[in-house]
Amino acid sequence: MDGGVRVPRRWGLYVHLPFCAHRCSYCTFVSSTALELMAQVVEATITDIGRFRRRRELATLYLGGGTPSLVPLPLLGQLFGAIAAAFTLSPTAEVTLEANPEDVDVAALSAWRALGVNRLSLGVQTLDDEVLKLLERRHDVEQARRALALARSAGFSVSADLILGLPGRSPGQLEGEVRELVRLGVEHVSLYLLEMDKPHRLGALARETPERFPDDDDLVREYLGAARVLRRAGFRHYEISNFARPGRRCQHNLRTWRQQPLLAAGVAAHGQCGGVRWANLEDHRQYIDAVTRGESPRAWRRVLSRDEREREGVMLALRLDTGAAWSTVQRVGRRKDQFARRLDDFLALSLARRVAGRVSLTRRGWLLSNELLQELW
Repeated sequence: MDGGVRVPRRWGLYVHLPFCAHRCSYCTFVSSTALELMAQVVEATITDIGRFRRRRELATLYLGGGTPSLVPLPLLGQLFGAIAAAFTLSPTAEVTLEANPEDVDVAALSAWRALGVNRLSLGVQTLDDEVLKLLERRHDVEQARRALALARSAGFSVSADLILGLPGRSPGQLEGEVRELVRLGVEHVSLYLLEMDKPHRLGALARETPERFPDDDDLVREYLGAARVLRRAGFRHYEISNFARPGRRCQHNLRTWRQQPLLAAGVAAHGQCGGVRWANLEDHRQYIDAVTRGESPRAWRRVLSRDEREREGVMLALRLDTGAAWSTVQRVGRRKDQFARRLDDFLALSLARRVAGRVSLTRRGWLLSNELLQELW
């Protein structure tokens, strides 16, 4: 099932658990509120995991969603049992569970720890109750604070998500929210830009009342201000949207950005190995039916050419603070003239820099990175 590619020694595994109690107003992810299907989907995911017959060693395990913290503990225990039967988990493996604050309590934290979870990614999004209501989140600010404090006291490495570009925030408010996350002991912060080009309810509101939403200059101030607070607190800005204390970068995401092998199980899960990319079926019932019939749940599978993989590698590397090898960038630039010319502009404007045989984007360059990276395709 690996497309004939050579099997590396250590792997990552992504498991998608695509269920939510409520669909938030900004969400476009593959997820469902049909909780009556959860047991069937998890059972199919367990069967899917069982198809990985060789006992590979996992360096990372990431349970994403949806809302994995919503999965009942007995079902989650069965899932971890299937993973343990199919893989060997490295003693130093990063095991992440995405969670919503309202699902976090002492009993759940204890159970997750017993299953082997050592990292929680909490969907905080904002520390403003009125904005949380607009996002149609099910937690309030006090629940978020309590969840973060409980998770830290239980010994988890904690990451928190915040959204940039939300209506209703006053100037400097995001910086205050970031300071509070630092005070609460968060070790990793992801700052995600609200994607207004996606078909969600908050996007419709922005089209009706654009004056309620921050403009581009406001977004730049939010991003750079929050980044400054985190750097001063000892965080490394290691990727466009991600900040971490030393030793706390998300190893799962780094595998994606470094084109390292990632297996995938569950509805709509994406995997990669070498030049092979694939994704599972997005429809819950189709996924269940395919797995039940003993068929592959793949929606598609694609083998990248050497040129495509190299261009993808440059695109992903430029998301990171370590950047890309200048020799590789030059080689790609000879095939993509417009990319080479645009990169020259970035270098001239100090939106990118060359140091010790590598090229990387500055923070302001990251803000404009789409203008550069789109020229790779």
